[in-house]
Amino acid sequence: MGEAHPTSPAMDDPAASRRDVASLLAGYWSFGQYWGVWVILVFEFQRHHHISDARIGVNYTLLSLTAVGVMLLVAPRLRSLALSTTVPLSLGLLSVGAFAIAYLPTSAILVAFALAGVGNGLIDVYLNVAAQRAEIRTREPVLQWMHATYALGGITGASVAGAIRAANIDFRIGIAYAGAALAVTAIFAASAVPNVRHAEGTQTLFSISALFKAPNLLVPALVVLSAFLIEGSMDVWSGLYLRDQLGASATAAAMAFVAFASAVLFGRLFASRVLFGMGRRMTILVAGVGSLIGGSIAVAADQVLVVAVGFLILGFTLSAAVPAAFGLVGESGEDPTNAIAAVTTIGYTGFIWSPPLLGWIAQSFSLRAAMGVIVIATLGIITGGWLAPRDA
Repeated sequence: MGEAHPTSPAMDDPAASRRDVASLLAGYWSFGQYWGVWVILVFEFQRHHHISDARIGVNYTLLSLTAVGVMLLVAPRLRSLALSTTVPLSLGLLSVGAFAIAYLPTSAILVAFALAGVGNGLIDVYLNVAAQRAEIRTREPVLQWMHATYALGGITGASVAGAIRAANIDFRIGIAYAGAALAVTAIFAASAVPNVRHAEGTQTLFSISALFKAPNLLVPALVVLSAFLIEGSMDVWSGLYLRDQLGASATAAAMAFVAFASAVLFGRLFASRVLFGMGRRMTILVAGVGSLIGGSIAVAADQVLVVAVGFLILGFTLSAAVPAAFGLVGESGEDPTNAIAAVTTIGYTGFIWSPPLLGWIAQSFSLRAAMGVIVIATLGIITGGWLAPRDA
């Protein structure tokens, strides 16, 4: 189901396989870098357009709704296209969305967020599918590497954004830089990703039907939903929390977010060793408890340095939750691609309802209260670990 054509040059050419993997890592790096830039510069973006916390939450909801709609309705209709087309198309569309967010007037901001949502949805489908194929072909942990490069992008993006603001450069230049990086990696992917398609007859590749066929997928879905909600909240709210609630400078906020992203990076690079030594169930439990501790420190502290320590603990422990949950997916008996797509789609629903909720909480109470939702979400990971089957 969905196998690559045997004539693909990457199947028997090691150099082509390396270029394929490198292009996917570069693409996901630029994806993470966009959000690393955004988390620092959203402070200036809101003030430039006079957008409240509640309103930005609505914009995030539109982005997420568009992304999920694309995953469910558009991505299946593009499966006849080669991955060498859909992967660069996905990155290119987010690049267009980034430039739109940077330079469109306030009256067209919703259009810009919708464009970004299209790119986000396609990237999360097609780059993960391409990475899964590369992983099968090369027998290397490509998915793990790729998601680690997302965190690396968060590091470089936040660092660049902090430097731009420290130099008093227009924040739109930073967002445009992230869009340009996406465009460059799209061009690289167009020349490096194999010219392969999904097999004919693949009908439910990106649906949630797997959840009805295998109810045991609900446990990993709960873990992924909770983890995505936390990571998504960090990507869009942590910078505002640091800069608005705690009065941190752009540079200090960037350093704190870099602590989180660096912890996620190293955690994901070494996730396989953690999973091998502890088992998936225990890994999820440890990830949940560690995230609870780190998130509580970050929300309770008033000093940026202490918050950064909380982010460090949160990022390192959280990093193992999703890989372990996806490991449980392999035991469901469903087609892995279909099951992963279903679980990922459920995870994305957290991006739909959490932004307006957090925006309302921030507007009605405080950004600290909104960040408290992260602490509550860690309980979902702990519950998922408690319900997960014991490892053999």
